Amino acid sequence: MSADIHTSRTVPLTAKRIVYSLYSILFLCVSMFLLVLPFTYLYFLIGGTTERKRMRLHRFICRASRYVIHRVPGTTFTLNNDVGERFERPAIILSNHQSHLDLMCLLMLTPRLVVLTNDWVHRNPIYGLVIRRAEFYAVSDGIEANLERLADLVRRGYSIVVFPEGTRSPDCRIQRFHRGAFYLAERLHLDLLPIFLHGIGHVLPKQDFMLREGAMYTEIGRRIAPDDTRYGADYRARTSAVRALYRTRYAEICARRETADYYAWYVCEKYRAAGRRVHREACRLLRRNANFRAVIDAAPAAESVRIDRAARGEFALLYALVHPQTEVHTVETDPALLAVARRALSLPANLHLHASPGDVPPVALCYRLDDDRPETVGTPTDHNLINVPIR
Repeated sequence: MSADIHTSRTVPLTAKRIVYSLYSILFLCVSMFLLVLPFTYLYFLIGGTTERKRMRLHRFICRASRYVIHRVPGTTFTLNNDVGERFERPAIILSNHQSHLDLMCLLMLTPRLVVLTNDWVHRNPIYGLVIRRAEFYAVSDGIEANLERLADLVRRGYSIVVFPEGTRSPDCRIQRFHRGAFYLAERLHLDLLPIFLHGIGHVLPKQDFMLREGAMYTEIGRRIAPDDTRYGADYRARTSAVRALYRTRYAEICARRETADYYAWYVCEKYRAAGRRVHREACRLLRRNANFRAVIDAAPAAESVRIDRAARGEFALLYALVHPQTEVHTVETDPALLAVARRALSLPANLHLHASPGDVPPVALCYRLDDDRPETVGTPTDHNLINVPIR
């Protein structure tokens, strides 16, 4: 997948996105400043701080997170807990980091969670008071300096959430893992509990502040016991081994979830730059042809493909997004249609537009869009050819 699709300029700013984003921001600010912050302040002021009060706050955070994440406008949320995790035993919970929404995807899982944060989050004027009362510690001074406080939380039954990447990924790829979480698990003799997030960074990317439509997904993995030598004998080896696990599992999740239907909304939005009529026709083409899912999702593995009669490029763009490891070459001899295709902002790096068949390098597979136009000059006959009917 091209990193370009995660930048703010790749998705046009529409009235719907503005309304969704403003609604979400206003809901957060109003609920926090008028209800949650005053209540939290008074609740802990009167009668002091007790363990029972802290647990009630954690239950509230868990329920509020579950309520919000299921109601992000224009999105769906799916939780996969096929392993049957019940969060009854404390663990170091690991998660890849894509978006500001990641925390809610984790906090909704159980009230017995604390999150290691940075100083900015700890001092945040919107929710800083709440997370401080919930004992979410800032660890800018290092894990070692906070080890005793974290050990006390574990003794009281809490799991500790750590984002081993340290910061949000700008393109949702798995970044380098820091060793702190694995050192902490070794010192406290705790299981590692991997959780995999997908789609959250597509809904609210790091380089954007406006919501997009999309499907968010959280998958709970199997615990890794402290004595499980498959992931190394010490925290240094485990850092590398668990990152490899994340890269493998995340690639599998992407292959399963990032289908033609998943990217159809994004492809449709790309054609807004070409005008209202072209945008409407592009969306209609995808709907009439069921997002070409029967062809694109079932496409055989190939290093490179060629798409003849590519027209405005809707099929080609969708194919390139679903198959990021394939070099996609399009041929469109009509200058007007090719110009529209080129106006799609920030094409993926694996999509190449050509005006002549002679410009295309040898490929393993060819698709020809059957749109009732006259035969394209130079249609290949020396390799596999798949006709794609257009409705």
